Amino acid sequence: MVLPSRAENVAVVRQALAGAIEVLGLNESRLLDINTAVSEACNNVVVHAYEGGEGPLEIYLCVQDSELEVVVEDDGVGIRPRAPEPGLEVQGLGLSLIQTLSDRVEFLGGISQGTEVRMAFSLNGESESWAREKAAATEVREPPGELVIGVTAGPLAAPVLGRVIAMLAARADFSLEGISEAQLVTDSLAANVPRVIVGSKIQLGIDMPPDELVVRVGPLQEGGAHKIMDATPLAELPPVLERLTKEHRVEGSPDGEILSLTIVNPH
Repeated sequence: MVLPSRAENVAVVRQALAGAIEVLGLNESRLLDINTAVSEACNNVVVHAYEGGEGPLEIYLCVQDSELEVVVEDDGVGIRPRAPEPGLEVQGLGLSLIQTLSDRVEFLGGISQGTEVRMAFSLNGESESWAREKAAATEVREPPGELVIGVTAGPLAAPVLGRVIAMLAARADFSLEGISEAQLVTDSLAANVPRVIVGSKIQLGIDMPPDELVVRVGPLQEGGAHKIMDATPLAELPPVLERLTKEHRVEGSPDGEILSLTIVNPH
């Protein structure tokens, strides 16, 4: 996920994490630990990385056999927090809290090189060798959007995308019905995009103009956008995306088609 380093966007990151952790079946206590540690790392970016301005906040999540690894990155001035001396609290950095809640944590980067915070959380109480290589870079270019999220096709896609779009719809003052319909849109994308995507990830670029959400998905294989739009859960119903979006169009990109959907609050 890549999004602007604004304080309100930390809640969007928490929702995405909650969707993933829900699938993993971890208990509420473990979810709280992970969310708190990751929130502290994200808050560091918001407060310190861009010296009062804003820039990209990037979050990577990798589920392994015995660990969940979360990486928080920025392109800012470079935060190099040091372990606190006994009895000395490091104000604003939350380093000691992140260290307490994570099974392993590492800070990388340098002055003018940005900062990378890598946190590992054991899924079963036994932490094996930590894979130090971050998840592979995006295989293809992501669709444009203020917020970009990519989820590997599979069981994580629907809950992660659904929680993120619900948070954004609520922020746009959608009604409960509107929030539910926005989630149905991402559920349909999670179910139907994997058969026509280029690469292995379902990638969304999301913009938030007043009272709307513009969701771009892709890149897709040629003709893939129309296949997604034509999908319907029941033969007697019109296609889901046609019913639940105000507008749709197919855009081009160097890697394939981009399907752009405009979601509005129903009246």
